Amino acid sequence: MDKRTHITLTALELFYDKGIHSVGINEIISAANVAKKTMYHHFAGKDELILACLNERHTTFITWLENATNQQTTLHDFQERLFTSFEDWFHSKVAELGNFNGCMFINAAAEYSAPQSPVNLACKAHKAAVSSLIKQRLSECKDVKAEKIDSLCHYLMTLTEGMICQAKVSGMKQFPRLLN
Repeated sequence: MDKRTHITLTALELFYDKGIHSVGINEIISAANVAKKTMYHHFAGKDELILACLNERHTTFITWLENATNQQTTLHDFQERLFTSFEDWFHSKVAELGNFNGCMFINAAAEYSAPQSPVNLACKAHKAAVSSLIKQRLSECKDVKAEKIDSLCHYLMTLTEGMICQAKVSGMKQFPRLLN
């Protein structure tokens, strides 16, 4: 693995476990076992590193969600697979996502709440990509009418975001199925 990727993955793990503002550059340098010069050779500063971490997590998460929700042909099957996949993540059963500590993007957006900050914009772009994937999957369901896709997507996004927050804050990691 190249040094840039190693630093990014090390920082991502620290940011996800402890929060972005709680982790300093010196802690990342120490955990990654690299020289300060190496860190600054690859990243101009912490903000650039944060964006690289968010990009890495985005790619990993979207790839996982694409694979976890492919090949469902009905709304019932899709929503069951979607919820089951999220519950697997909450129980830390998804190796590529690591031990569950909430949503990296919800956490980061809370720390960088200014609407036009690059971190906040990256979080919004991630959520838009998740929404787009859900819309795509809904359009593949033979029992979903085209005019219902947007409202169903909004509903499923709201449910999954709520599930993430419940799993993180209250420890609730199993959810009842109400959709038929």
